[in-house]
Amino acid sequence: MSSLPESSYALAIHTSSPDLGLALSDFRGGDRLQTWSLGRQLANELHACLVDFLAPQGWSDLAFLAVAQGPGGFTGTRIGVVTARTLAQQLQVPLFAVSSLEAIAWCHACANPADAQTAIAVEMAAQRGEVFGAIYQRVGDELVCQLADQIYQPETWQRVLADWPTPHRLVRAEGELGATATGILAIAHQQWRRGLRPDWSEALPFYGQHPVKDVV
Repeated sequence: MSSLPESSYALAIHTSSPDLGLALSDFRGGDRLQTWSLGRQLANELHACLVDFLAPQGWSDLAFLAVAQGPGGFTGTRIGVVTARTLAQQLQVPLFAVSSLEAIAWCHACANPADAQTAIAVEMAAQRGEVFGAIYQRVGDELVCQLADQIYQPETWQRVLADWPTPHRLVRAEGELGATATGILAIAHQQWRRGLRPDWSEALPFYGQHPVKDVV
């Protein structure tokens, strides 16, 4: 397993909900998390928040970046992914795009170890009365995707849950989700340790049925 180089850090950006979440870690005990309720001011305030949050570390201290690719708010998700892609390209570091739903499942699994043998079904409100849904299962220290992120009519999603063959816990994404940037960072770090080094160009936002390629 590959750890970060000495004195290096990783940064996660979560903009898929109305609040901005930033998480930074060297995975040796130096962890930070901060959230801001920015709403429509996200585009104007994101860069300043990044600079203030990163200090006293600098951009050159980052070994990789991670970003919430959605689902979530269209504009916020797009801003976060485009920003992360630009930074990763300029810094020449890997960029991990992580599902917002998977990050919620990860944070739930960490906070509820008694659910270790139970699948985690994550539900998030979408537009036009639809819902985003996905199902994850914790296996050891990692999450395994059992049902990939999709958008559903509510009645279809309820049938999926009713027919699911194993016990599951339903987690509804409610309130501000910026704090789940810690999950984005943890999932990305697991992929880093497995030797993955995704190029910035591979990070695509997820708005519903499929990733959107035209992000810049």
